[in-house]
Amino acid sequence: MKPIFKAVTLAAIMACAPLASASQKIAVVFPSKIMKESPQRERITKKLESEFKDRIAELKNLEAEVNKLQVSLQRDGELMDENSISRLQRKIEIKAFEYKLKREGLTKDNRRRQGELQQQSWGDIQDVINSVASSEGYDLVLNGEQILFADPKLDISNLVIKEFSKK
Repeated sequence: MKPIFKAVTLAAIMACAPLASASQKIAVVFPSKIMKESPQRERITKKLESEFKDRIAELKNLEAEVNKLQVSLQRDGELMDENSISRLQRKIEIKAFEYKLKREGLTKDNRRRQGELQQQSWGDIQDVINSVASSEGYDLVLNGEQILFADPKLDISNLVIKEFSKK
């Protein structure tokens, strides 16, 4: 899919090249740079932390409980009878399995939610790029991550970041 996209991008550039010399205004943006350097990324991180803080705390408590049980088994195992050791080992296994399931669920939910929030941000980034392009009079704005070379003077990513930060 990427080679096709690159070919289409190259064809668009080549088709616009004769027009560009006739006073066409072209710009390049780097969406990943915009997302990485925008304050919205920090907001997404904080929002995710607040949404999942209870589950993270629960995981930490469960992990501490498993560690406490393991220490107890190591420390007191020699003094315990076979049944007590078996019960404690089984309890450790159950808690460790519960921890693993909850950790996997949290990871999956966190990734899903992060993707949702990033999709919302990508839509906002696209709106800001369109706004900057029209206000600055650009005829063509290319994704800098899909082209091989662009003069750094054409890069309007910092301008987009500045405008995106105002949202």
